[in-house]
Amino acid sequence: MSLQRMVPGVVAVLVLSAAGMAYGAENGSRALTVAAAFGYALVVMLVALVINRPCWKTPEGGHAPDLLFHTMRRNTRLAALVYGWAALAFFAVYGLTGVTWRHGFQYGTAATLIAGALLFYVHRMGEPGRDVPPSRALTLLHATAVIGGLAFLLTSGKLATMRGDWPANYIFLFGGLALLGLCTIAYRTQRILEQEEPPPAAS
Repeated sequence: MSLQRMVPGVVAVLVLSAAGMAYGAENGSRALTVAAAFGYALVVMLVALVINRPCWKTPEGGHAPDLLFHTMRRNTRLAALVYGWAALAFFAVYGLTGVTWRHGFQYGTAATLIAGALLFYVHRMGEPGRDVPPSRALTLLHATAVIGGLAFLLTSGKLATMRGDWPANYIFLFGGLALLGLCTIAYRTQRILEQEEPPPAAS
């Protein structure tokens, strides 16, 4: 299924989530901040499943030869939207509220750059002669980095703090969970489609 028709809805939820996090942070509401972040992560996971699940069952005659490329391109765009959400959430929380943390804008800028790099990569994939999906090793590397970050966050006790970085920790947590879920789904899709025998050529 095409991601293009779903992007406006995903972006709308992205903006609402960032605004909800900022409102929750301004009012010291951990519950609202968590709910806003969780909501966006959940939407990303549902969209990823809608896009990828048709690839997990091989129809009679096999899938179209270019399905892997297009699906991986959509998954990469979804990953960019997760980083874009993180960037907007950082800027909203630490630019529009009274909550202060000296690294808020640094992480917001970093997330913006990563989102931009992924969207540039998606654009390059669409150019003639570049219709090659990324290696599964890159997906594993991304997932490994996310797992490392989540492990540090969960064992450091940062989620229990109410210092200035407390909203950021939920951006890290739910952004990381969304990326890890997306990597897992994308890896499964790529493994299935790469192992599938190509459909027979028409005579």
